[in-house]
Amino acid sequence: MRVEERIDRWIESYEENEYLNGSILIASNGNILINKGFGMANWEHSVPNQPTTKFRIGSLTKAFTSMGIFQLHEEGKLSIDDCIEKYLPDFPRGEKITIYQCLTNTTGIPNYTSSPDFWSKTMRLPMSLNQLIDSFKHLELNFEPGTKFEYSSSGYTLLTAILEKVSGMSFAEYIQAKICLPLGMNNTGCDDGIEIVADLASGYSFWEKPIHAAHADLSFPLGAYGLYSTTEDLYLWDQALKSSKLLSEELMEKLFTPNFGSYASGWVVSEILDRKCMHHFGDISGFCSNFFRFVDEQITIIFLSNMNVTPVTHLMQEMAKVIFDEHVSLPLSIQPINFTKTELITGKYIIENDENKMLDVTIKNGEVYLTVPKMYGVLYKFKLLPVSHNALKITYLTEMVNEQLIFHYSSSGKVGRVEYKDFNDNNYIAYKDV
Repeated sequence: MRVEERIDRWIESYEENEYLNGSILIASNGNILINKGFGMANWEHSVPNQPTTKFRIGSLTKAFTSMGIFQLHEEGKLSIDDCIEKYLPDFPRGEKITIYQCLTNTTGIPNYTSSPDFWSKTMRLPMSLNQLIDSFKHLELNFEPGTKFEYSSSGYTLLTAILEKVSGMSFAEYIQAKICLPLGMNNTGCDDGIEIVADLASGYSFWEKPIHAAHADLSFPLGAYGLYSTTEDLYLWDQALKSSKLLSEELMEKLFTPNFGSYASGWVVSEILDRKCMHHFGDISGFCSNFFRFVDEQITIIFLSNMNVTPVTHLMQEMAKVIFDEHVSLPLSIQPINFTKTELITGKYIIENDENKMLDVTIKNGEVYLTVPKMYGVLYKFKLLPVSHNALKITYLTEMVNEQLIFHYSSSGKVGRVEYKDFNDNNYIAYKDV
């Protein structure tokens, strides 16, 4: 079976259950194999996602910030080995922290998004770049700069300030002038939350049905996670990274060389499916995304989603398996059967070897729902649909994401145990809390 046919079969299987939300582009050896939108860009107005839909790309932005800094290095306007004190003289311990350490997340500066009230309060409030830097600059370092890796948007906030100071341009202006325009990336830019961006998707979360994601003020993400783009524009970016259009070959190699572990400058370089892959995940207020570049195999996979519960990374790994003709399991088809003894399965189920994680199965208006924690411990609630039943067990599938619950009957006819397969293909056994 040709690779295009394998991909179409995989896509159809997931699309049938409405498990795909966002836009996907897959390219091989310079040829686009799929470029398609799924689900809704805007649920309120029934606007579907298209290949041209714009998405906030979260931390995929860091790669653009990194490129800008390396360009300024090449022009001799700064050196990546400079200490940040040279450009930000008021930053404490700036004489110990280098630009390169900011690029590779090895500064020891705490990540401002990890502060206790960030998700509940701070992210919703406007801040200037200087105010944001002031919020973390007096915090104790988590480790001596340059001694280990710890992911931190704080370093990329400092890089944003340095880029603006050295170039004399705002971050948004620089990215437009020095990266987007030269590459013809006309649908990429910095989202300030004020200007209207045509064809920009809305960001969603999920609780029984799609809901609005928590608001994030866009005055300060900037070079850490503030850009929007399309899959098509990011493919132009991918192609440019294989050339010397934006940066010399020597500096491009430095940019893609990991410092500690697998983190390079705005990119992770590691093995996925036993193949070298350059990649990065991004998320912001209802949007999640990932970007896989299997450079040796000339395979690119880009998935931008505006439904924050979409397991983009796992789905992209599955797509990669399809492309490389490795075994992949497809979701069961949602063909609901009639099952009325739902009171048998309701209750709380504690996951074996993880007492902190619980499955809560409830009934509302005659429908069965699963409430379960996902990324960052956030709870989501999915409708459960029965698809098969016999004397030993009843199997349910979830809406929106590919999850499966198999409830097993005991000899007395009660349900005490459930097999739970989550959307990342992790399998758990859970027992009813009695």
